[in-house]
Amino acid sequence: MAVLPTEIIAEILSKLPVKILLRFLCVCKAWNLLIKTPNFIKLHLNQTLISNSDRHILLYYPFLYSAELDIHHDRISFSKLHHPLSPLQVHLFGSCNGIICIADPSKTDIFLFNPLTKSHRKLPANKILNSDIGYVLFGFGYDSKNDDYKVLRLVQGFTNDKMFYSEAKLCSLNNNSWKSVEGISLYLIYADCHGVLVNEALHYIVNSEELGSSGKFIASFDLQNESFSLMDCSKFLGKGESNLMMLLTELDGCLCVMVNHLNNFILERADLWVMKEYGNKESWAKLYSIGQECVRSGMQIKPIVYSKDGKSILLEIDVSKFAWYDLESKNVEIFTPRGLPDGALETGCFIGSLVSLDNKLDSEKETLPKKNKKK
Repeated sequence: MAVLPTEIIAEILSKLPVKILLRFLCVCKAWNLLIKTPNFIKLHLNQTLISNSDRHILLYYPFLYSAELDIHHDRISFSKLHHPLSPLQVHLFGSCNGIICIADPSKTDIFLFNPLTKSHRKLPANKILNSDIGYVLFGFGYDSKNDDYKVLRLVQGFTNDKMFYSEAKLCSLNNNSWKSVEGISLYLIYADCHGVLVNEALHYIVNSEELGSSGKFIASFDLQNESFSLMDCSKFLGKGESNLMMLLTELDGCLCVMVNHLNNFILERADLWVMKEYGNKESWAKLYSIGQECVRSGMQIKPIVYSKDGKSILLEIDVSKFAWYDLESKNVEIFTPRGLPDGALETGCFIGSLVSLDNKLDSEKETLPKKNKKK
């Protein structure tokens, strides 16, 4: 290896998982310096995004657990993850480029945290002044145009005289400060569904009976222009259907909605809709439909991530179980990973990366790689 050009060594090392690279820091001084350079960090992240590798699943609230995902499900094993808020309980607001956004139970102490390198940064405090709080939702993502990580906070509620209010604030890692941004006048429906990041925008389910027959829309907050727009949901919402639970998610870079159809709070079927062309409401397509006979679920099914070969989807069932859904055979295989903690589960995913949060991403000035925004 000593006779190889540095560029070739970097190309070889960039294809390795983060955990191995962290061990390789001790091989020699030259490798230590190479792996820590901003150019190598960007190269490695780009390789990971392209190859869809080094993926990890998270369990959170009350505590944080993680497991490697790109192995057979019989070998998936969770272990407790130490984080800047330990031993406090945590909320997870999202993940991007190997960085996760977590907060304490009061949602006032917010950290950006790389679970593999342990690099972290605390966001400046910004208390919610209005005491009549209804919903407080967050979202986290990366703005490639401005090379900036951003956290969005949405607060909605009613005053004592029953007047509706809605507030939106945005924290920029570059500026290390919060500012008020354009809010949204529609009602956030789900109190525990934070923004889903797709195409450098954060997405939320909102409701307004005045704007359409279904009343439900997807509100999209663009992290670059820092404003909201609305997406129509009428294609996958039947007229007059009220017993629905909608869950937004991201699969393979696409915005998805899992529509859980309920009857007396019992799941009848779950339909997964995928927006194949971002922003085009006509591109919504139903990927699959799972009936009650397949999963015997009480309330809801949530898709988490595709399998490595893309032939199956990992599902969270009733916030307590996991299953693989085979897209070809339509079979559902429920399994129990090792180290699974007791109680209800909240799930998320992240990829392994070397991105550092110390001193503004190690004083990087070059834009980090990203998936191209879909037109």
